[in-house]
Amino acid sequence: MANEKLTMQALIEHDRVQPKLKATGTSNSSPVIKENASIKSGDAVPKRRRNPSSSDTKSQKSVSLAPPKTGINFFRIVAATKAWQRLAKQRAAKRSPKLTPKCENTYRLEPAEGQHFSPQKVELVMKNVIENHPGLDQYNHIRSKLLVRDLSEKINEKVKELDFPRYKLVCNVIIMEKKDQGVNIASRCIWNQQTDNFASYTYKNGAAIVVAYVHGVYLE
Repeated sequence: MANEKLTMQALIEHDRVQPKLKATGTSNSSPVIKENASIKSGDAVPKRRRNPSSSDTKSQKSVSLAPPKTGINFFRIVAATKAWQRLAKQRAAKRSPKLTPKCENTYRLEPAEGQHFSPQKVELVMKNVIENHPGLDQYNHIRSKLLVRDLSEKINEKVKELDFPRYKLVCNVIIMEKKDQGVNIASRCIWNQQTDNFASYTYKNGAAIVVAYVHGVYLE
């Protein structure tokens, strides 16, 4: 009996401290303490509404207050490129198409009379250009590179002014120091002797030797 009283006393103290968790006795002779539940076993338990926490409200505010993303990205670049292409096509369609002139084939295999390459005229042009060009009174191996290019360009321009139609012009200039040495300069070409020709000119002074030659090849 003493043990049963102590057990009942402990259960009563437990129910008083934690009223929601009711304890029950284990022995047959001890009475069972039950809580009068307000909700029957057959009734449905009402669901509680979940109050939004402060973190949820902050995240919603941050999402709603976040500014829309702007700037340049890949899709914007593609869209802009397509728009510019459409605009360019529309402008090109509005413009009137340019008519390209079509030249009839002449079927000419040789130059007309009086339009052949003239070595005498070309030689006179080379003489005037070389003798009137400054910088040839003294030889300088560094400056000679620039003189060769300058002389060949000027000779080529002057020969073009002679107007030899359908002729391809090739100009070469050689500058060397004069030291009483012997020099042989030769050129070989495969061409039509009836239409193609060349001209050469040699200039000498106390310091340098200049050799220039121009080949004229007729284009059929």
